[in-house]
Amino acid sequence: MRIVRYIVAVFALCAVAFADAQPRLVVNIVVSGLRQGDISRYEKNFGKDGFLRLRSEGVEFTECYADYAPTTSEAGLATFATGTTPSMHGIFSSVLFDRTSNKEMALCRKPVPEQSGLVRKEVEEGFTTQHLVAQTFSEAMLSSSERNRAITIAYNPLSAMIIAGRKGECYWLSDNGLWTSADCYMAELPSWVRSYNKDDMNRVFATDSWYGRYTRDYYRNSRATDITIYEKDNTKRIRSQRKVSESWVKNLLSMPSGNLAIFEFAKRAVGTLLPLHVKDERKVLNICLDVPRTVAERYGTDSIEYEDMLYSLDASLAEFLTFLYAQLSSRNDVVVALTSDGGMSPSQVNNSDMVRFNTRQFEVIMNAFLSARYGQDSWIVGYADGSLYLNHDVVYRHKKSLAEVQNEVANFALQYRGVAAAVTATAMRSSQFAKGAMAMAQSGYNPRRSGDVMIVLEPERIELDSKRVAMSGSVYNYDRHIPLIICGAGATPRQEAKRVSNDQIAPTLTALMGVERPQCSDSEVLIIK
Repeated sequence: MRIVRYIVAVFALCAVAFADAQPRLVVNIVVSGLRQGDISRYEKNFGKDGFLRLRSEGVEFTECYADYAPTTSEAGLATFATGTTPSMHGIFSSVLFDRTSNKEMALCRKPVPEQSGLVRKEVEEGFTTQHLVAQTFSEAMLSSSERNRAITIAYNPLSAMIIAGRKGECYWLSDNGLWTSADCYMAELPSWVRSYNKDDMNRVFATDSWYGRYTRDYYRNSRATDITIYEKDNTKRIRSQRKVSESWVKNLLSMPSGNLAIFEFAKRAVGTLLPLHVKDERKVLNICLDVPRTVAERYGTDSIEYEDMLYSLDASLAEFLTFLYAQLSSRNDVVVALTSDGGMSPSQVNNSDMVRFNTRQFEVIMNAFLSARYGQDSWIVGYADGSLYLNHDVVYRHKKSLAEVQNEVANFALQYRGVAAAVTATAMRSSQFAKGAMAMAQSGYNPRRSGDVMIVLEPERIELDSKRVAMSGSVYNYDRHIPLIICGAGATPRQEAKRVSNDQIAPTLTALMGVERPQCSDSEVLIIK
């Protein structure tokens, strides 16, 4: 009898120990546009308390990839949040095509007629979560208990809404520089947000000039356009070509101080989430840093601007982590996960307007081809992020087979400069691709939302966009290979070289928190201990 009691007592102690080991707060940090190699490339000049602290205290999955295409920011954020690929969550672009009206519409915006007469309020009325169909990590947490809480913060509303999903507290910067949300999340801002806005903190971080943190010899990169750097002898190297926007809020998005503004607001959010009073209460804070992607798109990942931004980000991250850990009674209470929504294309290659993929020209030429082949008409609805959309009404009016027209378009697209592969929606639904670009395109294909023909561009080829020197969205490793570090919850510090994917993050975090995984997620849980 004593032996039985002893065994029961041991099991009870183990159960208590396991329960105590479960973290009650998850902090997700998504560095938009960050590639896996960026941390290693610049680690010599990083401090020990930012990126390198997470590396030394957590598990770094060095072979984490996005196994779908297109690898856009929207697809990456949604995959991270839902634990499934675009084939299920249906998000791979900031726009959708309505097959009923054949019109383009914004992913999280209400149609323009519904926005007429809107009055500016604390929370905005022009947003909708109608098209966010897959349950996110935050939604899964909130569904498991009414006491749980989730806060999502980003510079851009689309980034915040994709990560948050349809529930929780979701905040972004309005065009007047104040933190706001939408009426689909809350009727009014909570007092802690109103108090923060009252101090007009974000304006403090906005500056017109960009001065480098270090002298010229400190940087690995050499190309610079809009940053003022001191040479080693303290003489200034003036760059006066920076085009300053009339809006200081927009300037903040392309400056290192924009990351600091996000982290400062995140600190206030941490204060509202802590202390963790109730044992079975779970909380999550999602932080999306949109500035790195904006800087990479404007200046390129091989620029001093991008490098300087990362050094500033590392310092801001270190300050935030120090603040976060200081608020906790036990480090076992928190898990910190750092990842990216996808990488960026190289910017050193020849990507002049003459060699870029001109999407508008592609639409016009394709429509002319179909008109010559089948009869003059408006055959093309539009193009977005690797998907070409046909006008089905026109196809059926001309009494043509949709599969036949799709196949003609795919074959003709291969003659277009810059196109590496083209696959039809019919092939996506009727075939099973095992590996390679077609398999990734199939993981990114959603029957309701994807186009009729998926286009894969050649390596280092990007779409024509005069505002950007680098982009994401390809099937190649520079866009797919992303960082992933999970720190806390008893993680054994190490570098893990096992091949993993970003759709494993959400189920891993829910498993650590002891709640059910998001509804559409079926990926394996990562082992961190």
